[in-house]
Amino acid sequence: MTYLPVAGRRMVLATVIDIGTRRLVGSSMAEHMRAELVVDALNAAVQTCGGEVPGVIFNSDHGGQ
Repeated sequence: MTYLPVAGRRMVLATVIDIGTRRLVGSSMAEHMRAELVVDALNAAVQTCGGEVPGVIFNSDHGGQ
C-alpha cells in the first residue's frame, strides 16, 4: 500500500503483483487503509487470473499497516 495525492486528497493504493511475470494483476484505491482495501485488490487479482487461483501463495512484507 502507498499514499497518493489525488485532487487535493490523500488516497491509499493497494496493489497485487504477480512475481512470476511482474505484472500488476489487481489494485484498489480508497481514502482509508482498512482491510477491505486489500481484499478488493485481491479480489481484482483473482478475477484478472480467470476467477480461480489454485495453489497460489500470497506474500506480504507485513509493514506497519
